Amino acid sequence: MTKAIGVEVGCPFTPAVLRKVAYASSQSAFVPATKDLAALAELKVSREQVQRWTKRVGEERVREVERAAEAYDELPLPERRKSPTAQVPQVACVQMDGGRIQIRDRHEKAKSREPKGYWREDLVGCCLSMASEEHATDPCPTIPETFVDPVRMNDLSREIKGFSGDTEAADELPQDSPTDREGCPTVLVRSVVATRQGVETFGKQLVAEAHARGFHAARRKAFVADGSASNWGVHRKHFSHYTPVLDFTHAICYVYAAAMAGQTGNAAWRTYVAWAQWLWSGNTTKLIAAVEARSAELGLPVEDDETSPAAIVARALGYLKNQRQRMKYDQYRKLGLPITSSHIESIIKQINRRVKGTEKFWDRGAEPMLRLAADHLSETNTLDQFWKNRQHRLSSTRRYQSTQTAA
Repeated sequence: MTKAIGVEVGCPFTPAVLRKVAYASSQSAFVPATKDLAALAELKVSREQVQRWTKRVGEERVREVERAAEAYDELPLPERRKSPTAQVPQVACVQMDGGRIQIRDRHEKAKSREPKGYWREDLVGCCLSMASEEHATDPCPTIPETFVDPVRMNDLSREIKGFSGDTEAADELPQDSPTDREGCPTVLVRSVVATRQGVETFGKQLVAEAHARGFHAARRKAFVADGSASNWGVHRKHFSHYTPVLDFTHAICYVYAAAMAGQTGNAAWRTYVAWAQWLWSGNTTKLIAAVEARSAELGLPVEDDETSPAAIVARALGYLKNQRQRMKYDQYRKLGLPITSSHIESIIKQINRRVKGTEKFWDRGAEPMLRLAADHLSETNTLDQFWKNRQHRLSSTRRYQSTQTAA
């Protein structure tokens, strides 16, 4: 008789062991993963085996995500706005941002390499189901103390990308945003999308994920991001029916930079505190008028001088004018919506621990690893369903080895 031993043809692992291998290598580099498997699961596997089979599993997940995006794209508009699940979140929040990863693809031509060496952008998004109450009035009308603390604001302005001159500083963004303020929404379940295939592909994957979780049918929906043009391009194309919210932490850093530029001491600090409260209250008209007056006082910035007070204030003024329709923070708090992108910042930091490093270079294995890293940060049952379906699919196609035993 024929007896299946449950080993995929060509694969040195059983399905259960393969799942452990994929998990270990999505959490740490391949060599440490082999040590973890040996110490925790008593599995002796080579680095090459771990890398090869993790990539294969990741590629399978990439194809699943691509098929889901294609299926969503084929839906008529009325069907897109409906929920495919009975569980529609009270508050649906989508956030996105970019990370950095080093790619050294042997198949790329040298002329296609970006000017900054091997660094490329990866895009990460999260779908957060939340719970919160709506309020007749602003539940937190006074700006939290963390944003009117001189030491804290000085540190924050140096840590945010674009203010310190360090393009990698955003990876260390502090997570002490006002998430404990009155009326702040609570995160219930998150799911994560990550890719380096470009913003068009990313947008399709993110909106397909949001639809699968019933987000489009939610009554209260928010899209939260910093001021990057690519972020708001995704919003316009895929999430225009979501309330646009500019990340408050980035906005306050522009206000701080403008208030402190060319001024020192108590006068500068008093200016900042007043401007910060206007921003918190959603009083963009008053804030922009004050920054505009300050810009006129300093005059036009000198060309190619990005560090002068005039240049700093002019840059902040342009930012605030461009983003003014996304800074209605008092209204967002009344609706029980989030106003910071701290969740996606945290997720990117966790993904970077696996894929980013000065000595970490990726080729075509980057996309599968990003997909698996995102899967393991998700709190849905996506991976459980994947492994269940995978075993069934392999069984139905007879991709398992068999042994012959006597009857």
